[in-house]
Amino acid sequence: MVTPLIIHSSANPIFKKLMALHTARGIRRHGEFLVAGPKIVGEALRQERDSVTAWIAPPDLPPPPAELRQVKRVLLTKELFRKVNSFGAPGAVLTLRLKDLPAFEPQAPWPTGCTLFIPFGDPENVGAAIRAAAGLGAARVVLLQEAACPFLPKAVRASAGAIWKIRLESGPGLAELAGIYGALFALDLPSEEGESLNNVKPPERYGLVAGMEGQGLPEALRRMAQRVYIPMAGGVESLNAAVAVAIALWAWR
Repeated sequence: MVTPLIIHSSANPIFKKLMALHTARGIRRHGEFLVAGPKIVGEALRQERDSVTAWIAPPDLPPPPAELRQVKRVLLTKELFRKVNSFGAPGAVLTLRLKDLPAFEPQAPWPTGCTLFIPFGDPENVGAAIRAAAGLGAARVVLLQEAACPFLPKAVRASAGAIWKIRLESGPGLAELAGIYGALFALDLPSEEGESLNNVKPPERYGLVAGMEGQGLPEALRRMAQRVYIPMAGGVESLNAAVAVAIALWAWR
């Protein structure tokens, strides 16, 4: 078993790096991201064991499982560990090596099913939408330039490990989707220009995009894409972004 690194000070560069992994900039800089919580840690070990770079824990936790005995071990004081494990999830925290996402190629053949385009700036909405896409049978998720990093702790937690269960690609900006070739549906607020999801049958291969939280869809995209909406009871203007995506995927599954 690897001899653990024991860290007592917040000035330690390893601790500083771990804290930097709470930001998209830190994740890009160091090429790693954090995973916490028994369910997601277990999923990481099943799906991406070779990508695990470190096992981080307080001194009173048991040693890592046998398959991680050769991975770097970092022991933090309880106070420092609480800062790294910001959600207070039980058990150890892992760091995983970040893999580059393949770029979305609009001219390449689209896979059968739904290509979900995500522009959400809230990492929890990003994670929840990825989870819905994986659970409801979407073909892939394209993260647009506006989207929060899907490997932020909040996004990974909200995805419940679904980041490893569906193809993720990096895409263009939201407004640029107006020029792509293919059947593209824009999830919008109810209006005379749009059509209820219940009245639309998507083709075998199609794209679905929702607007950004609070800002909605760019005007160019609203003009070019086929606009659809979720019929709702009176008095409710809109739904949470990730919830709306999940409903649309369920309706068209």
